[in-house]
Amino acid sequence: MEPQLITITEYCVNYDIEPDFIISLEESGIITLTILDTEKYIHEEQFTELDKYVHLYYDLHINIEGIDAIRHLLGKIDQMQNEIADLRSQLRLHQ
Repeated sequence: MEPQLITITEYCVNYDIEPDFIISLEESGIITLTILDTEKYIHEEQFTELDKYVHLYYDLHINIEGIDAIRHLLGKIDQMQNEIADLRSQLRLHQ
């Protein structure tokens, strides 16, 4: 199965957002865009995360730097939750 791609323009029209927002996310390293024939595309695997970023930016008025900080902190939380689950598992073995 081929990966599903959507142009930035098409995505922005469908979600009523500015293309500059998507470009800013890419420039900040928050998302990765695919370039085919000089057109930039968003990969389907990023749609869920991109929807979250759109909500943070447009609904909650959080800037790109804030989105990046939130993304980083949520990643740390996930990492710590996994570590806690592993430690609990080890603890059960020793009890």
